[in-house]
Amino acid sequence: MRLFIAIRAPQEIHAQISRAAAHLHERMGVRVLPPESWHLTLRFIGDVDEEKAKEIGDALSAVKFSPFPMHLFGAGAYPNTHFPRAIYIGGESQGAQALAAEIERALSPFSLQKEKFSVHVTVARSKGAGDIEDFLKNTGEVGQFYVRSFVLMKSTLMAHEAGYEVLREYRAEG
Repeated sequence: MRLFIAIRAPQEIHAQISRAAAHLHERMGVRVLPPESWHLTLRFIGDVDEEKAKEIGDALSAVKFSPFPMHLFGAGAYPNTHFPRAIYIGGESQGAQALAAEIERALSPFSLQKEKFSVHVTVARSKGAGDIEDFLKNTGEVGQFYVRSFVLMKSTLMAHEAGYEVLREYRAEG
């Protein structure tokens, strides 16, 4: 199974993300992802068997954190803005940086490939064509929410999108 660890965008921020991403579809025909797909990936794990998935889930239970603010603003694209495949809203959060580091420590026994963490919520997918400069220039302040949990997610790749299933949720203390 294909796993990753994420912060899900809560209902309270959906309207702001929708407004920010709306013109991607309206002006460019880019496929905006449904709100239930919006998340901030803390750590991609990749394909593992059920036993390793259970061990990873148990290891994540050791991660302790307090609720923290997540500030969403700005935009970008992967692999780059000239050939966008994934279009995202960026952000900033010292709490998310600290949580990602704690998750790395908890998962260190698994010898996973190192990754660089960045605060971003993928909101749209593109075939790589189109000028997203307006979106990039005009996406300023999107909003803020408090992170009170993170999840271990299973991703199933389908023809046009990925399906996500929460395997376990880990709540903040306090």
